[in-house]
Amino acid sequence: MSKSSIIALACLLVSMSQALAEQPLAPRRPTLGECRVPFTPSSGDYEFNQARQTTPEQPTDARVGTIHYTRLPIFDETNPRENNTLFRWANAFHVLTQIKTIQQELLFAPGDAYQQRLIDESARILRGSRYLYDSAIRLVRHCDDVVDVEVITRDLWSLTPEISYDRSGGNSSHRIGIADTNLLGAGKRISLSSKRDIDRDSLRLAYEDDNIRGSRTRTQLAYTQSDDGQTQLVHIYKPFYALDSRRAWRLRLQTDSRQEGQYRRGNQVSEVAHDTDSLRASYGVSDGLVAGYTQRWRLGYGYEKDTFEPVNGEPSPSQFPRNRTLAYPFFNYAIVEDNYKTAFNLDQIHRTEDLHLGIAFDAQLGYAAKVLGSDRNRLVLAGNFHSTLLYSSRSLLQHGLTWYGLWNQEQDKGEDIQLDYNMRYFHTQTDKRSFFAQLDVTYTRGLNTHRQVVLGGESGARAFDSRFQTGDRRVLLTLEERQYTNIHFLNLIRVGYAAFFDIGRAWQPGVDDGIDQDLLADVGVGLRLASSKANSGSIVHVDIAFPLTHQDDPDIGQFQLAINIKNRF
Repeated sequence: MSKSSIIALACLLVSMSQALAEQPLAPRRPTLGECRVPFTPSSGDYEFNQARQTTPEQPTDARVGTIHYTRLPIFDETNPRENNTLFRWANAFHVLTQIKTIQQELLFAPGDAYQQRLIDESARILRGSRYLYDSAIRLVRHCDDVVDVEVITRDLWSLTPEISYDRSGGNSSHRIGIADTNLLGAGKRISLSSKRDIDRDSLRLAYEDDNIRGSRTRTQLAYTQSDDGQTQLVHIYKPFYALDSRRAWRLRLQTDSRQEGQYRRGNQVSEVAHDTDSLRASYGVSDGLVAGYTQRWRLGYGYEKDTFEPVNGEPSPSQFPRNRTLAYPFFNYAIVEDNYKTAFNLDQIHRTEDLHLGIAFDAQLGYAAKVLGSDRNRLVLAGNFHSTLLYSSRSLLQHGLTWYGLWNQEQDKGEDIQLDYNMRYFHTQTDKRSFFAQLDVTYTRGLNTHRQVVLGGESGARAFDSRFQTGDRRVLLTLEERQYTNIHFLNLIRVGYAAFFDIGRAWQPGVDDGIDQDLLADVGVGLRLASSKANSGSIVHVDIAFPLTHQDDPDIGQFQLAINIKNRF
């Protein structure tokens, strides 16, 4: 072989070796020994939030093999701070959520094709339950195109006394009762509670089952006896429980009687007795998830009857509310985009939060006709819209609009029209601190006279009395600097705090509300307490607010102390 031929062959070999180096290596198939490695369940100190920071493997052309269920107790006995006699007794006394209860919520089963989307959506469904603190689903083995997964859940203490005290806007309320949010580990809820607030004293008995015998059918039964009336509710329905659900139906019946007051400067000036009878039935269909969107269509029938009477010994509104009967068929269209992420330390403290970043639109059109039993011919319109304007690792900006209204064809005018716009902004400054802003705008037209748009106390502007301002429209801006701490008091309560500023106004053009200055503004600080072992999602707010306006008004105090229980930070 000549010298030039040797050089050419060497160049060819070098080129081939470089080309092979650039090709991706075929994945190494696991050996038989690796496939036989025994499964080790997650330990009690499993960190749900840290686990979600890693990108899970997403197998292709695989099927689901074994599903392992790891049910973590309320208290982690591997943690010395939770390994004590009281917490061990609580774990022993508590009935863990049944495997069957968890299994019935999953959107996949052994033998199904492995789809990461269904894994993620199943975890969201579990996190949305009221009886679990958190949940995660992870891949634990991938051998011979078979994927084994582990479903990890942590229970909450479910049998709890319901003892709460709320104080805001100069008024206080309390509730005493008992509830089990996970009856016998089956995910059912039963509660009995007594409540006293500014409007009424009431006793309520309720039962809820979010998945009857694994059928995805839900039921709500409730009875409330108050000193001014009573409420009865029967609600049985099968929702579009997943993005790919194809059928849904609903039957809801409710009767309600109560006395409703009207306010001026926080004081009740009139009152009416209001009775409501309502029925709603619908059936919906969908093609499921197609190209990242789910579209749904519903047909239904609604019946609503509102009657009003004077209250003995109490003045009535200057214009007495009009009675109304609506009997109408309706058509509903909805579309939901499949776009979800998880977050941490936004509206909760040290808990996984599921964010829907996609578009959600739901609109209903009905026609209430005399021939069907209505007192007038009316169009019935309702709906909502939600979307995300900005999302990044540090920022989140979302907004939404809801609407409801009637169009009286005989009088050619709108009735009970209400538009509510909401915008929320988060900017994460550190893992433990964020800035939050929220804008709420309400506009109404043709409200029945028993209804008011109010501002003050629990409805916003925390330094002022409840319902201090009234009208037919409202604007409220809230700014908060939030701190999420690592404090875990007695390993039972997560702690956070906030500094806030509120400014807003409720008014009706041309109507004197008896208040000199238009805007209500205040500043304050607040403590946030969230249970890590019970009451999923509930956060105690302890706020002290100082008025910046109306400081010379004798009815406005130097500060307001408010204690509330809410489902957000």
